[in-house]
Amino acid sequence: MPPIFRRLAPLLLAALLCQCGAPQPPRCQHVPRTSRGPAVSLIADARHDWAILGNPSRKAEWATARARYNATIAKLFDQLRCGPDGWDTRAAALGTRMATPKLHEADPGKLEALFPASLVNIRSVHTHQTTEGVGVPLVGWKKNPPVGSPRERFRLPNGQPSIITATLAFDGPGPPVWHFTHRWLHDDLQIGTTTHRLAADWTAPNAFFWHMCELDDLKIQNVILPERYMQETAIYFVQPYDPGKIPLVFVHGLVSSPDAFKNMINELAPEPWFRENYQIWLYNYPTGNPWLFSSMKFREIMRETCSYARTKGNDRNLKRMVVVAHSMGGLLTRSSVTDPKTVLHDSLVKKPADPSAIPDTTRSLIRETTLYQPLAEPNRVVFLAVPHRGSPTANWRISQWISRLIRLPKSLTVDLLSTTLLVMGDVIQGENPTPRLPTSISSLSPNNKANIALNKLPLPARITFHSIIGDRGKGDTPNSSDGVVPYESSHVSPVATELIVPSNHSVPDNPEAARELKRILQSHLQESTKS
Repeated sequence: MPPIFRRLAPLLLAALLCQCGAPQPPRCQHVPRTSRGPAVSLIADARHDWAILGNPSRKAEWATARARYNATIAKLFDQLRCGPDGWDTRAAALGTRMATPKLHEADPGKLEALFPASLVNIRSVHTHQTTEGVGVPLVGWKKNPPVGSPRERFRLPNGQPSIITATLAFDGPGPPVWHFTHRWLHDDLQIGTTTHRLAADWTAPNAFFWHMCELDDLKIQNVILPERYMQETAIYFVQPYDPGKIPLVFVHGLVSSPDAFKNMINELAPEPWFRENYQIWLYNYPTGNPWLFSSMKFREIMRETCSYARTKGNDRNLKRMVVVAHSMGGLLTRSSVTDPKTVLHDSLVKKPADPSAIPDTTRSLIRETTLYQPLAEPNRVVFLAVPHRGSPTANWRISQWISRLIRLPKSLTVDLLSTTLLVMGDVIQGENPTPRLPTSISSLSPNNKANIALNKLPLPARITFHSIIGDRGKGDTPNSSDGVVPYESSHVSPVATELIVPSNHSVPDNPEAARELKRILQSHLQESTKS
């Protein structure tokens, strides 16, 4: 056994086999000591501060009253959420009642868990994004079937997080009323004749989702055993589809999942203009398959999703779609929005000695990967550290060794083997004359004919492109690299803007990249509003 195998085999085995117990949302059987106290007294205190917040003549007291109100409501909410029985029963026991939820409000009875955002460990996200205001920031959690299990289309695996704020309203003579506002949908709270901003924690629900979801735990398995996760090739809606908002589609790269964009989403979520005008779509796919095949699946899923979207209303905003793609995801995106004409086909496909020997399914694979119609919806594309001309790391010995470990889906292997042996020969694999099936890693080689062919095709003029490229800090562009992709491969033209940020290959985690994306989306909104 080669020494490198002896060193890496245990790590790969552990990554493939280790399945820890499923995490659970926080539970509360007993009221925390710091929240104990007579509910009657706490309600009286909250009523007093509510009256101050509703009185414009006492504006100078609002900041102090708001802090006291929030602290009191936090204690009351702990008393409300803890213990047996249902929400209505527990609310009545406190001398309060639950509101009939409005369109922008959550029904706690329909959630598996509702708990303070302060209980969430947010270390997986770089910046804690909050909005000061009235109320107690909460995380709502509605359980969904896990990864690998059937679920409703576009539904996130494992569960759906919600950004919620709790308030206790004193608007009438009866018991005060609990409201649980979806902060993604609503910003303000009316108290008497005054309007206040609702408090919010934008980071905790984001971090909690990735704590609960398995997608980010399966990155190596998604490479080595892509067939096992083919059914998770899907677009997930972070919020229900809204024809009044522009889709922002995130496409991750190799050995990754949609969690690659959690820091970018964390930066965007607090912005009212973003929530009012954009909706997030997360594209997930197993990254062990060759990118030409993954590109085909991306177009297939996108077309299905856009067809669904058109049943929900007009497609004006659908045609304003923005795609943000990282690393190999950029190759999926670039090829999917570009008309291949016959360039890909002629570069990759050799004329077989006996055309009739090619099975129909293999003919279909060749057609869908090289002679397809590009996606019509994307209006703007943002490339993040994309290896347009491949990555030299794909030619490293260790990369080639890992590539041989990848087990392609059986449904793909038969047709791909036929295609490779009968039609594409050694061409799709670069210069290797051995008939070995291509994988995601080998398909990223600078010698890969698909990469070379794609770069012969101009970027479509109807789409506005941007590039954000990593530089590890040496500042030696154009001789720079992000450690995986050199600048000469990440650079593509013509683009509207190109920004080099001090980052390794994980450009989506870079704060400057997030700020640039925010700027691009604001510009896109302004330009598309004028058109």
